[in-house]
Amino acid sequence: MKTQAMSNRLLSVLIITTLMIAGCSTQPSRTKSGSVPIVEEGPLSTIQNHIAMDRLFEADISIQELDPYTLSQDDQVRYYWLKAKLAVALGRGEEAISALNAVPPGAFSRIKDIPEHDSGFIRAQALYLKGEFIASARERMFLSGVLSGQANQQNHQGIWSSLMQAELKDIEALQQKTQTVLFKGWLDLALLIKRNQINLDQQLSNLRLWQAQYDGHPAAKDLPGELDQLEDYVENKADYIALMLPLNGKLARTGKAIRDGFFASYYQALQAGAKVPQVKVYDTSQGDFWNLYKQAILDGNELVIGPLSKQSVERLQQEHRLPVQTLALNYGNRDYQENPEQLYQFGLAVEDEAELAATFARQQGHQSAIALVPQGSWGERVFSRFSQAWQGQGGALVEAQFFSGSGDYNKVISQLLSVDDSERRAYQLRRQLRTRLEFQARRRQDVDFIFVAALPHQARQIKPTLAFNFASDLPMIATSQVYSGSPSRSKDRDLNDVMFCDIPWILDDPELRSTVKKQWPQAAGGLDRLYAMGADAFTLYPRLGQIKVLRYSRIPGYTGQLAMDQYGQIVRKLSFAQFKNGIAKKTQGVVGHVEQQRSL
Repeated sequence: MKTQAMSNRLLSVLIITTLMIAGCSTQPSRTKSGSVPIVEEGPLSTIQNHIAMDRLFEADISIQELDPYTLSQDDQVRYYWLKAKLAVALGRGEEAISALNAVPPGAFSRIKDIPEHDSGFIRAQALYLKGEFIASARERMFLSGVLSGQANQQNHQGIWSSLMQAELKDIEALQQKTQTVLFKGWLDLALLIKRNQINLDQQLSNLRLWQAQYDGHPAAKDLPGELDQLEDYVENKADYIALMLPLNGKLARTGKAIRDGFFASYYQALQAGAKVPQVKVYDTSQGDFWNLYKQAILDGNELVIGPLSKQSVERLQQEHRLPVQTLALNYGNRDYQENPEQLYQFGLAVEDEAELAATFARQQGHQSAIALVPQGSWGERVFSRFSQAWQGQGGALVEAQFFSGSGDYNKVISQLLSVDDSERRAYQLRRQLRTRLEFQARRRQDVDFIFVAALPHQARQIKPTLAFNFASDLPMIATSQVYSGSPSRSKDRDLNDVMFCDIPWILDDPELRSTVKKQWPQAAGGLDRLYAMGADAFTLYPRLGQIKVLRYSRIPGYTGQLAMDQYGQIVRKLSFAQFKNGIAKKTQGVVGHVEQQRSL
C-alpha cells in the first residue's frame, strides 16, 4: 500500500528536504554518506559515523551529550563542523549558523579532514532554511569564484533556487546596488522569470535577450532550473481546455470560487500579452460525470481541469490511461500505488499540512508532542497523518485528545495536560494527612509542544485555555485553519505566538488577490484559499508534463511551492508564520516533505 511506503520514507523526511553538502541541486538537500567519512576512533567517531550512515536522530542525541570543552582545539573545530552539518540536515538553520559562528574565522580551513569551502556551503544552506534567501544566494555567489566542474554547476543551481524563493522587491533592491557583472547577471535572470510567471511566451523571449546580453555568464552556458526546456513547454501548451466543476448543488460555492480564481489568472495573463487557451466550462453537478468527461474529449479539448468531487476522481482512477492530460482538483484514493497515465491530482488537503507541521516541529528540535484535534472524520484524518509523520521522524506522541467544539475545551485540555491528575494527587494527599496543604496545580512536563487542528473561533478559545491550565509557555503548532486569512489584531490577539503553515496567497497577499477581492467580495471570507487554488490550476496547466518528467521540480504558486510525486499528485511546500501582536508574520523559509526538489 502507498501509505505504508510513505510511512517507511518518513524517517528520513527531514534529511530529504534539506542538505547535500557539496552544494544542492537547488534547494539544500540531504548530506550523502560520502560527505562525512566513517572513522574508527576518536571522541567524535560516534557522531561522525551516525551522520555518515544517515542516522541523524542518533547523531543528534550523541552530540547533545558531548561537552566540546573536553575536546582538543582541533576536535572542537570538528565538533562545531559536525554540529552545523547535522543542524542543516535536520532543518535547523539558526542552530547551524550558531555552530559556524562558534569558531574563529578560518578555523575550519585549517583542519585537513574538513572539505575545502564546506563551511561556506553549510552557511548558504542554513541561511536558506532561515528564509534569508538573498543572503544564501550571495554566499553561494562568493563561492562561485573558487569552484569548478560539478561542484560549480551544483552551486549555480543553489543560487537559482535561493533567488526563486526570494521576494521580488528584495531582488530588485539588490539589482540596483550590484556592480559585479556575475551578480547582476544572476539577478537580471531571476527578475525576467519572476516578472513573467504567468506568461511563458514572454519568459522565453526575455530569456533569449538575456542570453545575448550575458553570453559569457556561466548561467548562459548552462541554464539553471530546466530553463533550457522552456521552449518545449511553450510549444506543447494545450490550446483547448475543458474546465469541469460543479456550478450547482452543495459544491457550487466551492466550484464557482475555483472557477473565478482560474479566470482571474487567465485574464491577468491575457492582459500581460500572453497567448491563452480557449476554455469551455462544463457543469459537473448535472448527470453522469464519466459521460460528461468523454463528451469534453469529443468536443476537441486537449486538456481537462477537474473534476472536484472525490468520487469523480476515484472514477478516473479506475481507468488504465486517460485520453488527455487531466488535472483533477481533488485527491481520489491516495492509497493507489498506480494511477492512470495522464491523471494528475491537486488539492488543498489539510492532512498534508499536518505532515508539514510534524516536519517543522522536528526542525525546531522538539522531541515529544501532544495533539488536540476535533472529533469527526476530518479530525481523525488530520491526527492520523500528523501521528504517522511525527513518529516516523522519531518524535514521541505522548497523548492526544479530541474536542467536540461545544465549549468543552477546558475539560479536554486539562486532561491532555494532566492538570486534573495533579489536582487528584493533591486531594488524595490531603485525605491521607488529614491536614490543609498549600497546593499549586501544574501541567505535565514531558512534552515540548502541542499540535492543534482547529478553526479560528476554536483556536481563539484553545490558546487562552492552555494558559489557564499552566501551559502559556508551551509552543502551539497548527494548520492553516487557525487563521481566517484577514488580519485582525482584536480577534487574533489571543493567538499570539501560535505558529502555523499557510499559502503565499494569504501570507504574501499578492496583487491578484486584491483584484479578486474587488471583483468578488465574497473572496475575503472562508473561500479565499479556493480562489488561489483556481489561479494555480491555470499556472499548472502548461507545466504538467514538465514537472512529471522532472519530478520534484518546483513551481512557485499561490498555494505553495508546487511539485509532483511519483503518484502524479501535486505536493505543496509552505511557509510557517507566527502571530505577533495579533498579526500573522512569516517566520522562516518553506517547509516541505518531497524528495530532491528542484526549482524551475
